[in-house]
Amino acid sequence: MTACLRVLILGAGLLGLPGCATVAMNAAMRAAHPHPPWDGQVALASEPTGARCAIHRGDRVVADVPAAPGTVQLPRSHAVLEVRCQADGYLETAEALRPLDDPAVFRMAPNGIIGATATVISLASARTMRYPSQVTIAMVPAVFPDEDARSQFFEARRGSILAARAAQLALADERCRAQPDSTCDPAAMVMRQEQDDDLARLERMRSAARVGPDPVAGLGVQVARADPPQ
Repeated sequence: MTACLRVLILGAGLLGLPGCATVAMNAAMRAAHPHPPWDGQVALASEPTGARCAIHRGDRVVADVPAAPGTVQLPRSHAVLEVRCQADGYLETAEALRPLDDPAVFRMAPNGIIGATATVISLASARTMRYPSQVTIAMVPAVFPDEDARSQFFEARRGSILAARAAQLALADERCRAQPDSTCDPAAMVMRQEQDDDLARLERMRSAARVGPDPVAGLGVQVARADPPQ
């Protein structure tokens, strides 16, 4: 026990002592992320409230909320899901629901035969993956009063998508410039692909949004406001 504590304090021989390495790694992760492991619940909301939302895995619906906000239960998975919401006066608005690492889940240090085997099993079973606990879908108006309103709305959305990863991508680019002879961070490639996917999804909604008076306005349906998300 004394030797193990010495390793934890000094950090020496961490790779050579799988048990101590595991204790140290989990202690550090819990200190940085004090929240308990994800319980599978995802709170799904819409702006405006009341949208009919469903979570899709490909063509299959895995959870739904008849009128947001509501809570759904999802299993741990590596799969990228899609949240699709519908409401009168708005386009069907979709956003990707991507899995994240759950740092609160206990895991073996990936060294030695036992640690390496446990790591492979955890990766294969998605035991350490989770989805965000809260998701809010800001609905996209189906009709805009004029072209300027539509452009401003979608440019604001585009700016939000770019801003979400700007700091991480800038850091990755800096690391690549500092080490030109090494392979750049593969996580940056994933982030760029996710960003491209989100921008393509937004562009499809932009193409579907109409400009001008609503043809059924006389029936009491109001033209949706083009206010950008806050």
